[in-house]
Amino acid sequence: MTEATKENVSAVLATKTVKGGGRTYFFDLRESKNGNKYVQVTESRRDKDGQNIRNSLFLFPDHAQEFQSALSEIIEQV
Repeated sequence: MTEATKENVSAVLATKTVKGGGRTYFFDLRESKNGNKYVQVTESRRDKDGQNIRNSLFLFPDHAQEFQSALSEIIEQV
């Protein structure tokens, strides 16, 4: 990693990992350089060619409660 890249990486304050069905999910609480906290959810999986694929979602505090409520409602229906 170059010095410029290191400067742009947010600090990880806490992390949880969930594995299942050939996928791994990382739930990271991060803090940006300006001190704002946010959640990064990353899905990691391999495609049919064996290539690692990662997709991330960034959740900021101003939408956290609404996101949690919507997710809880959907999970109750599973």
